[in-house]
Amino acid sequence: MTGLFASPIRAWNGDAPLGQVFWGYGVFISALMITAFIDAFYRDDVWVQEILLIAFLAYTVWILTAIWRCSTAGTSVWHMVARLLTITWAANTLLVAGFLQLNLLETALGL
Repeated sequence: MTGLFASPIRAWNGDAPLGQVFWGYGVFISALMITAFIDAFYRDDVWVQEILLIAFLAYTVWILTAIWRCSTAGTSVWHMVARLLTITWAANTLLVAGFLQLNLLETALGL
């Protein structure tokens, strides 16, 4: 079991390569989660949307923390860019997730 989670644990600890964490875990997996949410949205499956939104928020906390920690290891311009994008990513996620949650509440309450 530890072998399966070795790479994500290294990312959480800041010991993984920044590019792998940012593009692999950050962009690619987040895009897959967003695609699943869009699919649930078009199927009008409110409960799946809610579960995916909560999972995406939890995953975002994990990935942004991992990117931040992995970006402390270097001094290149990419490490600073990664940190600036992490801040922007967090703000964008909070705004989008907030509005999506309001829409889900409105749908669930039949308003």
